[in-house]
Amino acid sequence: MNIRRSLVVNATTLEVRIALLENGQLAELYQERHTRKSLVGRIYRGRVSKMLPGIESAFIDIGGDRDGFLYLDDQPLTHLDDADLSSEFHSPDISVPPIPLLPPIQTGDDLLVQVIKDPIGSKGARLTRHINFPGRYLVYLPYGNHIGISRKFTDEAERERLRSLIHIHSETPEGFIVRTAAMGEKDEDLIADIALLREQWRTVQAAFGTPKGSRLIWEDVGLIGKILRDKFREEVQSLWVDDLDTHRDILQFVSQIHPSWTSRIRLYTSPLPIFEAFEIESEITRALQPKILLKHGGSLVFNQTEALVSIDVNTGAFSSHQDLETTVTQANLLAIPEIVRQLRLRNHGGIIVIDFIDMMDLANQQMVHAALVSEFERDRQCSRIGPLSIFGLVELTRKRTGPSLERSMTLPCPSCHGSGRVPNLDMELFKIYREFLPHLQIPPDTLMRISVHPHQRPLLQGTIWEEILTLGRKQSLRIEIVDRMDQGHFNLSLQKLTSVTRSPSK
Repeated sequence: MNIRRSLVVNATTLEVRIALLENGQLAELYQERHTRKSLVGRIYRGRVSKMLPGIESAFIDIGGDRDGFLYLDDQPLTHLDDADLSSEFHSPDISVPPIPLLPPIQTGDDLLVQVIKDPIGSKGARLTRHINFPGRYLVYLPYGNHIGISRKFTDEAERERLRSLIHIHSETPEGFIVRTAAMGEKDEDLIADIALLREQWRTVQAAFGTPKGSRLIWEDVGLIGKILRDKFREEVQSLWVDDLDTHRDILQFVSQIHPSWTSRIRLYTSPLPIFEAFEIESEITRALQPKILLKHGGSLVFNQTEALVSIDVNTGAFSSHQDLETTVTQANLLAIPEIVRQLRLRNHGGIIVIDFIDMMDLANQQMVHAALVSEFERDRQCSRIGPLSIFGLVELTRKRTGPSLERSMTLPCPSCHGSGRVPNLDMELFKIYREFLPHLQIPPDTLMRISVHPHQRPLLQGTIWEEILTLGRKQSLRIEIVDRMDQGHFNLSLQKLTSVTRSPSK
């Protein structure tokens, strides 16, 4: 199936947002705020601040507010399974090379480290000592001692040409990973990429040799540069950008790597915001909702927890006008493309569990599982998909590359504290009844003020509320109801008409 891809760039003085569209639908979203840029790819001169022998790791001072975290046995890059290196295949097509031996470290040592995962919450940046430099056609591994080529190279002659070319121009102990963008490119362009990446490494080595404490010594290009390098490929038919200066910078960049592609770059000048014109804003809003309604009538429910992400597939209003087994099988199959698209768009990683609608027929179960595996081939992130269990569950892992869309764009609700639930009205009324009215010796002429969300005002009726009013009248209370914006919680105060006597809070 041919997929029409396009890139849409929204650039302002505060942030850059880039959307990847596939067949007109939002598939991936990238954001960079100028006040909070990603650290991934940056190389630091760090100092070991604390060893953690119990978990074979160390804290590394890299000159920021928080120390970075380094596993002592961290693995080198042997294939492209990192988003910032455009994950292009899930496993190397040759045997994994021996892991380069790195010298042991101790507290106080200075060492060269690279960020592979941004800080999240209270956790510092995740670091590695296996440095890599991504280029247009190659990824350079200074100590890789290995040449890896994507499985997407199906032309054996082309594979051999690239392997031979890189081997001739490589020096021990360096290694390279050949990206799919190298397919069919001229020898001189690949050699130039090698020279550029090697020069970047020499610059880093020279900076590390200058003893000035923990500090940043090299950083990759910004978000737009990464997208142009990693995503702007032959299959991308157009790139729209809404900022004149950014448009000029992109044209200049592309004219240096592929002059013939500059015709695909277009300046958007309509007064309607570019993300609205391409219906991207509405898709972002939809991706922040737990429930997704599908065109065929079914639905998906996403739930992100600390441990995993669960996806529940429901038939909803879908009906195939056939037997139940056929209906649920078709509903599962129709849900799969949207499941994978939403995982990419929401940037979910880690453990993911999909709860498909139960199917009795083994052939149908195998068909649904095969369709899921096939759809994930469109996803550039590395994933491992388990079998369909007897309970209709599929467990999989997907490479985590940073916070999810939900975590990066929303905060826990102050009313429900992130649970997604608030106490119902009956529960709050019973609290008032149990905790206050029957047990308090309330002086006469006391005002009882109940603060409640406006939407809950009409619910102040029924047996419990009538009992509260009755008790209030017996104790000569004046009851006043005022609005409170914190939905789901009451605030009750007892006040003498001239002074406050008690202010309990729910």
